Amino acid sequence: MKGIILAGGTGSRLYPLTKVTNKHLLPVYDKPMIYYPLHTLLDAGITDIMIVSGRGHAGRCHPPDRILPGAQ
Repeated sequence: MKGIILAGGTGSRLYPLTKVTNKHLLPVYDKPMIYYPLHTLLDAGITDIMIVSGRGHAGRCHPPDRILPGAQ
């Protein structure tokens, strides 16, 4: 099974926090916001995951193993 996470949008309601980074990379407790949907999909056994991001932030994402150790 495949998973998809929609991580687009400008994050205008979170401005000025989103002035420098994508809203999904903002911390929630000790992890970036994107960690939680990724972790949910991985817990469900879904390992083929696509993240759809806005083109302005596509190059700013970290390699998967920095967000979830052991991810590919």
